[in-house]
Amino acid sequence: MATLTRERILDRALELVAREGVRRFSASELARRLGVVKGALYHHFPDGKDEIVNAVFDREEERLLAAEGAAAVGATATRERLLAIAVTSVRELVRMARLFRVDEDIADELHGFLVAKRRSYLARERALIARVLDEGMAAGEVKSVDPALAAAAVQGAMQQVARVWMGSSAEDPSSALAALAEMFLGGIGGRP
Repeated sequence: MATLTRERILDRALELVAREGVRRFSASELARRLGVVKGALYHHFPDGKDEIVNAVFDREEERLLAAEGAAAVGATATRERLLAIAVTSVRELVRMARLFRVDEDIADELHGFLVAKRRSYLARERALIARVLDEGMAAGEVKSVDPALAAAAVQGAMQQVARVWMGSSAEDPSSALAALAEMFLGGIGGRP
């Protein structure tokens, strides 16, 4: 039997939350699926279900932000950096949704949970996007705009594309995101 670690608990909890949703997530069911007694979970997560669910999302948020940041660093021009962030975000969200076969009701519930409980994540993602826009303005690649407002618009578009793409059978959202980025950035950027 594998050692019970925080990561193993979070991996299995993610699967369970993705299949059952936050409201139906049960520490008892998680323990059963891990082959341990419920008390073993409390060794790692003393506050129980809520702490486990929050830790699942905290970990996934950190992974997504790190991937978005790495994607932005790998590109040079503002357009490419924003597109890299969007493609990474949507791909990761869609990958997770497809991997765990999240149905629409659960996706809506999870989205609501993330919006209600994870304002700090959304603020950190917007800050990353705003920083890319600020740097683009400083380099003369982007018209002078309110970076916070533009970042909110980019983030909202990314979230909506991810939700639409989750239900799509298409494998790669890159071309759709590139078209969206061109349409969006054509409005705030100079010539391509």
